[in-house]
Amino acid sequence: MRTFILYLNKARTDEKFNIDDLPSSGGRMDVLCRAVTSSLWLSHSLREETKLIGVLNGPPNPPVSVYFNSNTMKFVSPDERSISFWIKKALAQIGKTTRSGIYAERKSFQEIIKELKDMPIYILHESGKNIFEVKILDNPVFILGDHIGIPKKDENFAMRYAKEKISLGKKSYLASSCISIINWILDVNLK
Repeated sequence: MRTFILYLNKARTDEKFNIDDLPSSGGRMDVLCRAVTSSLWLSHSLREETKLIGVLNGPPNPPVSVYFNSNTMKFVSPDERSISFWIKKALAQIGKTTRSGIYAERKSFQEIIKELKDMPIYILHESGKNIFEVKILDNPVFILGDHIGIPKKDENFAMRYAKEKISLGKKSYLASSCISIINWILDVNLK
């Protein structure tokens, strides 16, 4: 299983955001929607054995983590509107799995890291080791931040369990682009 964790500093933790204005009303919920598409979809199907966990830290009651699993997801299309519709449903019924297979729970970034501590964890960071110089182990977990980044306290906590920081280069890319690049590297087996 390939897992991506996306830390979202301002994404709303309730369903009260406007699907037609995800960047403003959702605290950049558009970043999560694009990451879902990049992590879980191929051209004509869902990828197998891939998860994305979005950790929402915005108002009104953070944190909330939203889980997307390619093995169990259904009824969702790879566009922001469809994905955000199902996120709204998951946030409206925290603790219950939606018909789509998307699930939300009150769980912090640090709690998730503790749960995944036995898996090889890699933190994406511009100052990390070049990804092409790193042997990515089986069942990897990749941690990414949104446009603001991961707060230092949480990044330091994750480093306790991480194999290492890895980099896609010195430039800062969109989180969704980073996920696409990592998927491509792993798909073509360039480890």
